[in-house]
Amino acid sequence: MNTKTPFLGFCAFLVIGCSAAGSPEGAALGGESPAPTAAPQDCGFAGPRTCFCPDGTQSGTQTCAGGMLSSCECPVSGAGPVSGLMPSGDPTQVCADLRGSGACNATSYVSEEVPSSILFVLDRSGSMVCNAPPFQTSESCNTTTARADANQPSKWEITTTALNGAFVGLSGGTASIGLSLFSSDGYCGVDSTPIADLAPANAVQLQALSNAMAASSPAGGTPIVGGVIQAYHHLHEELHASGNRYVVLITDGEESCGTKGDGTDPADLEAARGRLLTVEVQKARDANIKTFVVGVPGSEGARGFLSELAFLGGTARDPNCIHDGSPAGNCHFDLTTEADFAGVLQATLGKIGGKALGCEFKTPPGGNGLVNVQFSRAGGEPVCFPQDPAPCEGGSNGWQFAKDPAGNDDTTRVVLCGAACDAVKADPTTRVDVVLGCPMIH
Repeated sequence: MNTKTPFLGFCAFLVIGCSAAGSPEGAALGGESPAPTAAPQDCGFAGPRTCFCPDGTQSGTQTCAGGMLSSCECPVSGAGPVSGLMPSGDPTQVCADLRGSGACNATSYVSEEVPSSILFVLDRSGSMVCNAPPFQTSESCNTTTARADANQPSKWEITTTALNGAFVGLSGGTASIGLSLFSSDGYCGVDSTPIADLAPANAVQLQALSNAMAASSPAGGTPIVGGVIQAYHHLHEELHASGNRYVVLITDGEESCGTKGDGTDPADLEAARGRLLTVEVQKARDANIKTFVVGVPGSEGARGFLSELAFLGGTARDPNCIHDGSPAGNCHFDLTTEADFAGVLQATLGKIGGKALGCEFKTPPGGNGLVNVQFSRAGGEPVCFPQDPAPCEGGSNGWQFAKDPAGNDDTTRVVLCGAACDAVKADPTTRVDVVLGCPMIH
């Protein structure tokens, strides 16, 4: 049921030839967390547990017995369970760098690229009706919430135009996208379901998203906390929100609603922000939900809070960014001082889309750390990428293991970074293989 209330409460092929292991991608938000899957030599308590299947859903089962963990048994409609990933039937071929390093006993397996579910949470509070700098300052907008220059677009018009462009950039791939707005009632309301629900980013969904924004206009307060928490709950509860899941918050202000819908109670506003930062963000991370934050002109006063939210949400722009709640916070995408707000916003949303889609592929069970990643085009000779553990945003060019919410390597997924990712995305005939059992190329 849709309720309005202030905040209250790319195709890849995988190559294997070793033993089996695996680990889930996250724990459930607001429910019992599945036990983590450990390495084969120490898989913890005996008995069954849940695991993630190639479609990104936590629908499989595996068993720990005698210290060894079985492969993930995933349901297949009409065919019963299958073990792990499906064989491709293609002959195995490894890159030249691996051919002289010993037998890999390799077998090819098919796996889809890890999908992404992205829920945009857009601020439609009354201040979005104002012009962006340099045509109107944030101070002027706070004094008179109206557009200063009728011949210049409002922040709302600039933002929705940029979002329509970003949605087009996400189309044609593995992403599902949706949209929530706050406030939803012209006061402090937030909806329990998005105004445009999550769906594959095709022409029909892009039109639905565009129509939803065109039918809305700025009004009401700024219930950031309520809007973000509702987005977390929706992403977790929707079974079709599979794979990697993201909330993208775009706001031009500070939390003004709290738990009471009363922006005049500083203690209540602080309590609301505190709950989001200390409780809800970690629950979301445990459920494999990350939070991107974009602060547009007008959000200057919330810089410290928004920076903390981005850092704790797993999307800090720099691992050494300031996230102590001070006005110097710079972990989020802070666009408040940009002269070309429209242009920079469009570029920023493009960067976020690229990060959310990523170049991420599932690995087959096993490997014991002996992992390599190769690619080939149109059946050509495979070429190996080097393993490069440097941050993707810090110049890494190669592959690395994905990270779990605690920052540790998640050996069930590999991520391509830099030019390696660009090379794969540049040609739809590209085939990516994960090769287990061979010495790692650095």
